[in-house]
Amino acid sequence: MDCRVSGGVNVRSLASRLTRLERDAQSSARRRLTVQYGYLKTLPAEYTGPRHVVTVRQLPPGPDGDEWFDWEERPGPEPASNATGPDDELLIHVCYVETPPVAARHGYR
Repeated sequence: MDCRVSGGVNVRSLASRLTRLERDAQSSARRRLTVQYGYLKTLPAEYTGPRHVVTVRQLPPGPDGDEWFDWEERPGPEPASNATGPDDELLIHVCYVETPPVAARHGYR
């Protein structure tokens, strides 16, 4: 018997997809969420090659205890990782980038 719901989707296929999504949601729920805030010094606008971001220094924590950093774009691809296995941390970077006229006053490009 071929069971289909509106739109012609097979019920078995839909159930299989939902099971997979639930399993993925449970495994990602175990991941630790970390949000880091920082100021990003960008490469010049005329640079068109590959780029990556490095941490220049860690700043004192914000009033809420948030982690703050100075980051900088560097030319070239990101160096090879030394990670040995899957990471259980989900890391989000919130970058503040100054517009060029203001950035020039602070030594940023």
